Amino acid sequence: MKAQLKILTGARAGYAEVFSKRYIGIGRHPASDLKFDPRHDLDVSARHAAVMKQGEHWYVRDLGSRNGTLVNGHAIKRDTRLADTDQVRFGPEGPVMEVRLVAEGTPDGVVAPATRPQPSPVAAAASTQARRGSTTERIRVEVVRQTRKLRTVIAGLAVSFAVVAAVFVYQNWRQGQEREREVAALQARTDSIVRAADDAVRALEGQIEGFADALQRSRGEVTSLQAQLTQAQQTGSAEDVEALRRQLADATQALYYQQIAARVDYGGIVAVNQGAVALVWVEFAQSEVHTATAFAVRSDGVLVTNRHVVAGDDGTRRPRRIAVRFADSEQTWRATVLAVAPDADLALLKVDIRGGVPTVHNLNARPDTLAPGDPLALIGFPMGTDLPMSGGYARTSFWAASTSKVLEDVIQIDGYGAHGASGSPVFDQGGEVVAVVYGGQPESAGRVVYAVPSSAVLQLLDIFSR
Repeated sequence: MKAQLKILTGARAGYAEVFSKRYIGIGRHPASDLKFDPRHDLDVSARHAAVMKQGEHWYVRDLGSRNGTLVNGHAIKRDTRLADTDQVRFGPEGPVMEVRLVAEGTPDGVVAPATRPQPSPVAAAASTQARRGSTTERIRVEVVRQTRKLRTVIAGLAVSFAVVAAVFVYQNWRQGQEREREVAALQARTDSIVRAADDAVRALEGQIEGFADALQRSRGEVTSLQAQLTQAQQTGSAEDVEALRRQLADATQALYYQQIAARVDYGGIVAVNQGAVALVWVEFAQSEVHTATAFAVRSDGVLVTNRHVVAGDDGTRRPRRIAVRFADSEQTWRATVLAVAPDADLALLKVDIRGGVPTVHNLNARPDTLAPGDPLALIGFPMGTDLPMSGGYARTSFWAASTSKVLEDVIQIDGYGAHGASGSPVFDQGGEVVAVVYGGQPESAGRVVYAVPSSAVLQLLDIFSR
């Protein structure tokens, strides 16, 4: 059986679509298979839930959403089997979706688009009045019957002027109403995001240095713009209102992205993965030693770093010695180069340690799961040994970042980079490695960072394993 998912309530009520794929992502994120309205369905998380086919049956899974998922009114904690006509609600007050199980022969695609809103009573009344004609028109008809041709022409001109004036007034009124609705919707969305930001600030205080302060600053900016917009609506010009509306929309979107990042379990990501991250020393000559970062992907001691770290910027150099020291360790191990990628800034190292080494949680080889604004976490050794190391122990640095741009062969990150950060693993909010840092934009003072997608790492591992 295929799954037909129909949205019963919310901004996209009436929309229905048939799927044959076995995994259907649901949420407000643009990459979701079944998308809710990102501006109005605020109870739905960006990646809220998934409907999956396991064997011959369909199940629903909550993806760690903010408000939870309910099936027929009951909150779920694990994969829950779905029956025909079951209803799934996204959050206790959120929109409802109905699940129908249809025959395999049912074609995929949209069954019914979202219902269009009915015209407002004011617009309907205006339309009816327009159809009935106007008092001016009736007067004009009477004048035509009683006057000469000259007066007919004059009356016609007067009617035309009145109609043009009426249309102009109506258009201005309608545009004003539309602007007011847009501003009201923006204010409502902003209020919701500001309340969520308050919760995020309280949750972050004392956990990630600087993150709570950044959220607080963004919240203050949004609140200030809200007050300015309210004042401009009362005393300012339409141009002032529109300019402030755009500024508030941009600031609200930035606060929304920070709010998403605040919900990431950064502490959990670090705890699970930092043991696999290592500080790397590469000696090319007696007095030429560079530091970088690497991370283990196989327990037999295979680590990933950058090609330029072990072969120089032109890829032709050969290091005299390579050494690595894993996080929270004071022991240094000799490493060798296993392979370098021919078309990506990646290389594989090998250390021989009895008992094996810890590895990162997993590699996410699908850059299409990232979108601009998605939160990221980086672990590595920026500045190498120039930063405090607590005696002889290698202490990693952690920093939160966000996705700026996703291309086929590069992921652009808004974060921090410095010498020594090359080779650092980049983690998505699920704690999986999505990329490897290799450089940045020099003019950005380290704020714009470039990384190689994990798909290239898997290709290099596959070539080496043959």
